[in-house]
Amino acid sequence: MKTENKKQFHKIVSLMLAVIMMVSVFSVAVPQKAEAAGLTLKGSGSSNVKITDQNCWAVTQKPNYIKFKSNVTGSITLKLTNASNVGKAYGYMTFCNNKKKALGKSREIFDTSDSRARLKTRTYGVKKGTTYYIKIESVGGVKVSASVKSIKKSAGTKISNAKSLGKNKTIKGVIIAGNKTADWYKIKLTKKQMLRLSYTVNTNGAVESGNSIYYYNGIKFTLYEASGKKFVNDYALGNLMAPKDTVTYYVENRLSHQKSGLNPGTYYVKVERLNPTSSGSYTLKWK
Repeated sequence: MKTENKKQFHKIVSLMLAVIMMVSVFSVAVPQKAEAAGLTLKGSGSSNVKITDQNCWAVTQKPNYIKFKSNVTGSITLKLTNASNVGKAYGYMTFCNNKKKALGKSREIFDTSDSRARLKTRTYGVKKGTTYYIKIESVGGVKVSASVKSIKKSAGTKISNAKSLGKNKTIKGVIIAGNKTADWYKIKLTKKQMLRLSYTVNTNGAVESGNSIYYYNGIKFTLYEASGKKFVNDYALGNLMAPKDTVTYYVENRLSHQKSGLNPGTYYVKVERLNPTSSGSYTLKWK
């Protein structure tokens, strides 16, 4: 974490420990079921759970696991807000499979005191009937609110069965967490023209690396020619830093740098996760 975050970490932990000690001395001890034992989010619609200061990772040194079994194929958007009485909660969140194993390689940083929504909100692609766990390692109490949306997955799974994308039509799709299958769409140009593709994404990110925070998780869009060859070597990427964009594809003369449209024919768009940790929902439009 950043140096200032490390200082805040130690300060909050000390304050929380002091508060808990006072509560234990001046309160009547009543046996209670551990709050962390039954944290569950609904499989559809909206729901939330709360992790208290007393049950957070900084105090217990144990992560909290929130169980979620999806009733739909679509997305779950998780928003984290402060629920601490002694400071602003922050820490790590990891999206896991039904065995509590991370779906990807990295923990993701969250910070409820940060003004940027991307450090407090994550979206993951989920499959109907599948159980997931959200692992929370928090410094301070935190509220986790979930919004589950159904998204029909109708894209082709390979270039040979790509779904047609018409002009001025918007398609919604989802990249399922832990699933490496890509979505394929096909576009038919009947005349020479520039091709403009617009996309939006709701995804995850904010991965810690050393003392910095990166936003490399995201959804990747690549244009292919009818032969199966990439039209260009680079690709369009939607992530938490840049959740929407419009990309124009054209042919450029190397000598004059004059731009012209693509030749008539069939083109394909491949939509996929950027890396094994990435997932989420997206829209794609041929403008």
